[in-house]
Amino acid sequence: MLDRKIEKDLQEWKLRGDRKPLVLRGARQTGKTTLARKFAKQFEIFVELNIEKDPIKRIFAEVKDIKDVLQSIEGISNRRIIPGKTLLFLDEIQNSVPAIKMLRFFHEETPGLHVIAAGSLLEVRMKREGWSFPVGRVEFLYLYPVSFDEFLRALGQDILLRMLMELRAGQAAPAPVHDKLEVLVLEYMAVGGMPEAVSRYIAGGIADARRCHEALSSSFKEDFGKYAAAAGVEQLRAVWDRTPFTTGARINYSRLAGAVSRSRDVSKAFEILHEAMLVERIFPTSVIAPPLVEKFKTAPKAQYLDIGLCTHALNLTREHIRDRLVASNFSGGLFEAFAGQELLAIDSRRRLPLFFWTREEKGACSELDFLVLAGGRIIPIEVKSGSHGSLKSLHQFLHRSRSELGVRIYNGPLKLDRHEVKLPDGKALRYKLLSVPCYLMFRLFELLQGPVGIRS
Repeated sequence: MLDRKIEKDLQEWKLRGDRKPLVLRGARQTGKTTLARKFAKQFEIFVELNIEKDPIKRIFAEVKDIKDVLQSIEGISNRRIIPGKTLLFLDEIQNSVPAIKMLRFFHEETPGLHVIAAGSLLEVRMKREGWSFPVGRVEFLYLYPVSFDEFLRALGQDILLRMLMELRAGQAAPAPVHDKLEVLVLEYMAVGGMPEAVSRYIAGGIADARRCHEALSSSFKEDFGKYAAAAGVEQLRAVWDRTPFTTGARINYSRLAGAVSRSRDVSKAFEILHEAMLVERIFPTSVIAPPLVEKFKTAPKAQYLDIGLCTHALNLTREHIRDRLVASNFSGGLFEAFAGQELLAIDSRRRLPLFFWTREEKGACSELDFLVLAGGRIIPIEVKSGSHGSLKSLHQFLHRSRSELGVRIYNGPLKLDRHEVKLPDGKALRYKLLSVPCYLMFRLFELLQGPVGIRS
């Protein structure tokens, strides 16, 4: 089983006296069930109920009292429910609204019992059917595909990972180590972070991982009938198939699924895939100070679930990526996709919305890859697929926001420099640039502390 960083959050939840029933949220095949089963080894008793099955569903539909529910679970599972010793896992909980409502009573009447629920279509079913989780009675963790540092650990690169954990802003990895990490990043972009694909890669190589990508993509499309009415399934499939080709670019709904589909229908399909966490929407914004808010009537970007699934859909072999023979239309976009996936995986306690900055004025326009909030400040991020390149959009944001800190994600070494540039209007811009190699994205917010001066 792969080691996941979220296991630390589970351990902290287990030991807390004020814990509430925990809901694991995430796309299909990101490892929620496997994670719960691995975590269950810390308990004397493990009870797993799959609420897709009718006999289990009837427990919650027909029994209203929490004591009777627990008695029924004991009878069906032949396992004792003992607070403090039992982990109760309710899988595919989106199939039973009564089970979701019952989480409140687990919290209020059996607070010592450890309860975890999970489901892959929670957001879709919630919006479509109009229900929600008991307010203030549950807590959430979000599981994303395996991040790059988790990938390194899965490969047994523990010494390399420890070196990365010890780097500080302004301190670069030795050149041979940096070169090796660059190769591993490109390898990760071919394999991706779907747990099964990573396991297949470790056991049988890239060919096995690619076969897994094909099977995963097909299984996602087969499930689209659960997401929408029959009339919308084709739009879902079209958006899923075409999104990799828009990587790094703004979405044009009328072109995304072809001329036969109405923009409104395609937009709805895109929204459903976003709710299912299969495609992440990157919101446009024009703000230069908190809070980050969406700029309406401006096209968003799309973040595919996983970089490995993305490169597979684009039919890019490992050699294409490793030798940097990626077509110019995709090279920058793929590194943006990698950066976005790493940003999402940093925080498992919430679904971090992604934003990009856009400035559209008469005779001029700028677009900055990402904006994030850290220490109450907006931090601008520009992603470069190489180790060089202009930072014009970053400069425009810094100039307008009067901020003195920018971040560059690139293929170069970890650096913290002071810069001074002349803007087109002749004014001088002075700022600090934190240059972060793409293999250190997982430590971005940590690196922003210390010498850079951003507090978490």
